[in-house]
Amino acid sequence: MMLYVNGDSHSHGMTLHPHERFSDIIGRELGVDVINAAQPAASNASILRTTMEYISAGYIPDLMLIGWTTWEREEWQFLGKYYNVNSSGHDTLPNELKKVYKEWVTEQNPETLNAKSRYWHNQIYNLHLDLEKRKIKHVFFNCMYNFFQTNDHCDWNNQFIEPYDNDASYYWYLKNQSFESDEWYHYGADGHNAWANRLIDYIKQNNIL
Repeated sequence: MMLYVNGDSHSHGMTLHPHERFSDIIGRELGVDVINAAQPAASNASILRTTMEYISAGYIPDLMLIGWTTWEREEWQFLGKYYNVNSSGHDTLPNELKKVYKEWVTEQNPETLNAKSRYWHNQIYNLHLDLEKRKIKHVFFNCMYNFFQTNDHCDWNNQFIEPYDNDASYYWYLKNQSFESDEWYHYGADGHNAWANRLIDYIKQNNIL
């Protein structure tokens, strides 16, 4: 059996030994092999693209876990390469994109963030429907923020952990239980263990796997 995981640095567990990451804890508990495709600083566009590339290559995992990142992040394509950008930094950009990035940063505000939240709500829901059509079981969760400024609440068939509740996101769920993060909002092994237990309980309670 195969577990496919995607997301940003929270799902990657960049500060941890692999066996301490929530993905690997879940893999051991459920007795499945783990493919962790998450990347630090990944945008939702990058997460969606790499997930679809994995499926298009013919891989059908028994379960997908995807942690969606903050809404303002974007993925830019230039000369056949992809670059992730956000309001606090970016991948090493070629000179041609550095000026574009400076202008882009000045345009980020609450209005654009709300629009991106609504946009990604629709994109992620379409992915959910596509995975259901392909009969690929999955569990989505938000890493930092819920979908805000979104009035059209969708039925996710229990395959998205409380998408409209900010306190149910990975970061705030652990924060509210008094786990301590570093300056980049990353949790240590104790936080990953707690989140693994949260996901395992959710998977079992909803008969997802």
